[in-house]
Amino acid sequence: MSTLFISYRRDDSSGYAINLYDRLASRFGHDRVFMDIDQIKPGEDFHDVIHEKLKSVEVAVVLIGKHWLNIPGETGRRLDNPDDWVRLEIATLLERKIPIIPVLVGGAAMPKSTELPECLQPLARRQAHEISDNRFRTDVDRLIQQLETMVSVQSSSQQTVSPTPTDSKKGSNWFAIGLGVVALLFGAVAFYYDFSPLPPITKDKAADRNETATTTPTVEKKTETRLSFEPEMVRIPAGKFMMGSPTSEKDRYSGEGPQREVIIAAFEMGKYEVTFDEYDAFAKATIRKLSDDEGWGRGKRPVINVSWNDAQAYVQWLSGQTGKQYRLPTEAEWEYAARAGEQTRYWWGDNIGNNNAACWNCGSQWDIKQTAPIGSFNANAFELHDTAGNVAEWVQDCWHENYANAPSDGSAWRDANGGDCNRRVVRGGSWVGNPRDLRSANRDRFSTVIAYDIVGFRIARDL
Repeated sequence: MSTLFISYRRDDSSGYAINLYDRLASRFGHDRVFMDIDQIKPGEDFHDVIHEKLKSVEVAVVLIGKHWLNIPGETGRRLDNPDDWVRLEIATLLERKIPIIPVLVGGAAMPKSTELPECLQPLARRQAHEISDNRFRTDVDRLIQQLETMVSVQSSSQQTVSPTPTDSKKGSNWFAIGLGVVALLFGAVAFYYDFSPLPPITKDKAADRNETATTTPTVEKKTETRLSFEPEMVRIPAGKFMMGSPTSEKDRYSGEGPQREVIIAAFEMGKYEVTFDEYDAFAKATIRKLSDDEGWGRGKRPVINVSWNDAQAYVQWLSGQTGKQYRLPTEAEWEYAARAGEQTRYWWGDNIGNNNAACWNCGSQWDIKQTAPIGSFNANAFELHDTAGNVAEWVQDCWHENYANAPSDGSAWRDANGGDCNRRVVRGGSWVGNPRDLRSANRDRFSTVIAYDIVGFRIARDL
């Protein structure tokens, strides 16, 4: 089947790619848009695999951010490496004379032909389309109109282009999205706002709300000496809950099932996502490069651009400094704590509401601009902040496509039953994600070695 292909650099424009994918998939069909070539297996030829994967492409969109041209590789620019995936993708598309639309994002300029490797120089002669941060939806609508003249739209997939982001999601990816990745997302300039106290949240008591097998939360207070760089913890009571989403839940993904009862032992969890202040103490003590804050500010903002491996190194260091055994929460612990006794789509109800979180169309001042400082939104019944939105959060578990044969005792699910431990689960959605991805049951996965500006983490500890 003919497809639209989105080429992008994960550490340059992943956030734009994710949201553009949603819009294009809504218009042209989920099965006709793709943006991630599957991981090339050992022994396979880069060129052969990419040529095969791009056989069905009808039109390609090449996202170019400010760093696309000069992102460094092991020796010089990554683009100058003949085995660079992005270079191979574009060179293959040009060789096959497939129409290419360069899309400029984040204020990027179109590269000159003299700045490109010889095999990519024809790209500089392609008419570019600009997507501005403050005109994102309008600019994407214009791009879709242009693409409609270049590809056939299946009647079964046709939808009216909406000025609001869609809730489509890529089944073969999300968050490589292996999905995504260190990125320039919607602006490199920091925006600082004075914000007034938030209004109380009105809980949505929908009639179809499922209260089966939940435990009424009771937070136990515990006083303990805490070092200045140590995250604040809250005690999560023992209980049981229905993990995943019922087949009737709006916007659910198949990977959120089968729904099952899980028993959770009492544990502690970070009240907030780990902040730059807290993570920087670790980075400086271990002589590590500080994580990029994308120009939004450090301090009490949740740390971003940290890989799963970075998060593991942090909890090991913190454990050594404090004498307490810190770790990442398991996926089951995370969902139990995020729900805080509720089986609704979000902990506050079934509707996204207004100013309950930072995401795309969440009604906050930070939506699709940048992360919010911790504590900017109300806490759930377990006193946890930002389990929905702001940054997605690493958990301990290896990736499994669904919950078939998953443990029911709250433990981390590792490589048993086909688990992929090169990719770890992320939870909670982010400041640039759709409301669909902020649901308590939503789950995704990323590579353990890549850092993303939409992903951070919070910590946990056994009692």
